Amino acid sequence: MDNKNGSNATNNLGKEDVNKSDYRGALVLFGLLSISAIAANSLILVLIWKKRHLRTTSNTILASLAVSDLLTGVVAVPMVIACTETLIQDVCIAMDISNRFLAFSTVAHLIILSVDRYIRIIKILQYPSIVTKVRLAWTLAFTWVFSLLASLVQLTWVLHATMDDDTMIRFDLGYDFFHMIALVMVPLFLMISIYTKLFIHLRWQCKEIHSDLSGHTVSQFNARRRKVNEKKTAFLFIAMIAVFIFGLFLYFLWAIIDDLEVIGLLNIERSAQNIIVPVIIFLRFLSALCNPLLCTFMKQDFLDALKSFLNALKSSRRV
Repeated sequence: MDNKNGSNATNNLGKEDVNKSDYRGALVLFGLLSISAIAANSLILVLIWKKRHLRTTSNTILASLAVSDLLTGVVAVPMVIACTETLIQDVCIAMDISNRFLAFSTVAHLIILSVDRYIRIIKILQYPSIVTKVRLAWTLAFTWVFSLLASLVQLTWVLHATMDDDTMIRFDLGYDFFHMIALVMVPLFLMISIYTKLFIHLRWQCKEIHSDLSGHTVSQFNARRRKVNEKKTAFLFIAMIAVFIFGLFLYFLWAIIDDLEVIGLLNIERSAQNIIVPVIIFLRFLSALCNPLLCTFMKQDFLDALKSFLNALKSSRRV
């Protein structure tokens, strides 16, 4: 049964009294992450709502991603805590489905965002005709519907009353392997390819621009500036990939490892599980906070909008 990915993992944490304090501490961290993710992603949505100039096609993707990450804080984290505390089967099934749904949604949004950046930079002149509001709306709608259906499909065997446990766990294993390859490995490879090509293109573009500038002093200044921009771009791209790997790849990988452990092909000590599971869940929820920080607050238009928003708040308080 697929709820074991949530219920068995949390059950392992709760059974050993010696680890109870560590387990409680993990829940507190999850709660703090939830509050931080809700605050950060709510701020993004407020800024886009308040500032008309932020309502671009690219920022529409960021707004949809912010909704996904906001739901992670509002729904996914409380469901994990509820499953861990109650160990009620129905609660844990709902927890697993909601977590998978939002994880699938996050993966899809990150890929859409990567493709949007690629088109916007590589095909800048064709961008307005390729990325239209109608196409983007259909793409985002498909993303949400597909993510929901991909997470709900497991109910076809989880709720099958006559299916034995061995058959059910093999369905789970096939389900997890398929999603690991199709919805994690392929998107990860695509992201790495896109960001590598973008970095090479931007670096070449900067060299071309600065090579046209004359003057030794100006050239030295621009060379230093170019290196700073290259480092910033490289950091952003590497950070995005790192968030994907640690926040999503490990989450889905553990689902497969857990399936293999239940079947008996792997043997993982309960003490090790009590450490691994909270760390993986923590990293998964951390991505809901890292996404808005990397995707939006490192963009100049959002930084300017944030400063304007905060200044407006200060002015209103003085009045």
